[in-house]
Amino acid sequence: MQHKTIVILDSILSQLKTTPTPAAEDAQSNVAAGVSGSVSTVDSFIQMLGLVVLLIVILIAAYYTTKFIGGMRQGQLKHSNFQVIDAYRISPNKVIEIVKIANKYVVIAIGKDSINYITELDEAEVLIKTEPGKELQSFTQTLDRLRKGHNPSNK
Repeated sequence: MQHKTIVILDSILSQLKTTPTPAAEDAQSNVAAGVSGSVSTVDSFIQMLGLVVLLIVILIAAYYTTKFIGGMRQGQLKHSNFQVIDAYRISPNKVIEIVKIANKYVVIAIGKDSINYITELDEAEVLIKTEPGKELQSFTQTLDRLRKGHNPSNK
């Protein structure tokens, strides 16, 4: 039985060696027709250029989609009755927050699967932090600051 298997495998291998593959036939016909390998190089370059253009289009679409969705979200937050005033992380899954709901300040504890009411605060008890140096800058302003070598951590 083992000898028959070897003979069958040997005959299959010999047929594979003598039967040309379609790629080999195309290569032989190209050589016979006088077509050089430069056509393949030009085709590869055009395909690569097409992929680069496609990547750029995808990146531009992702940028504008993100900007559009972020603008929608920002518009929703401006006209909301909810505002997080302050948050303090107790552990990786537990946070205490002061939230302004309409005109009331409420302290809540947020856990992994639950939110618990703790107390309500008067407006006089709440200290709202304002950081004047934290205004938003455009990307070009940040890039210009980095080009000039100004690093805020070196102050």
